[in-house]
Amino acid sequence: MADEAFKARQKAENQRSSGNIDGAIKTLEDYLINDPHNNRVRMDLAKLYIYDAKKIDFGLMQLDAILDLDPDFDDARKALVTILKRNKRYNDETDMHFKILLEKYPKDADLIHSYGIFCREQLLNFTMAKEMFAKCVAMKLNDESYRLSYASLLVNDLREYNEARNQLAKALEINPSNMKTQKALERLQKRKYRNDKGRRGGIIGRLTK
Repeated sequence: MADEAFKARQKAENQRSSGNIDGAIKTLEDYLINDPHNNRVRMDLAKLYIYDAKKIDFGLMQLDAILDLDPDFDDARKALVTILKRNKRYNDETDMHFKILLEKYPKDADLIHSYGIFCREQLLNFTMAKEMFAKCVAMKLNDESYRLSYASLLVNDLREYNEARNQLAKALEINPSNMKTQKALERLQKRKYRNDKGRRGGIIGRLTK
């Protein structure tokens, strides 16, 4: 039924593009009646429910159904954690899904970073968040966003100011035009390193000369 599935998905996409979200949903649901194991179609349906119809629970049901049919359908699992990680009541389930993904994709820096944010904001596990952010930084040395996440955790949650300063300094080296990073580093200097003057005005001067 590959051709029919393609036609249904194309029709639903055209309906979605024209603003007929209910029509797109009906097209995919009607198709799944005769081909309930087609996870590509079901994934399209889940996205329609979540992102277009704003019916999150219906979308989550579709994602769960996909994983019941195929536990290795990783796009569904990734979509699931993206939604579930926003709500603390799903923390255990979200953590389980993250760990399954991390075991399969141990070098996916974006996934590791996302898990670090989840550990910090939802689990309040700052030690694990630190481990995740440190991994991201080690994997992608020139990505300032990972260093900024790491620095924020170090300053606000762990009070590890020396390493936070190092991370902010490196982030500023990577992108000297980022004024938010510049100001964050200046604030940290004023709060914790008032007597650390060094040459050229301390670390700020060294980075901006």
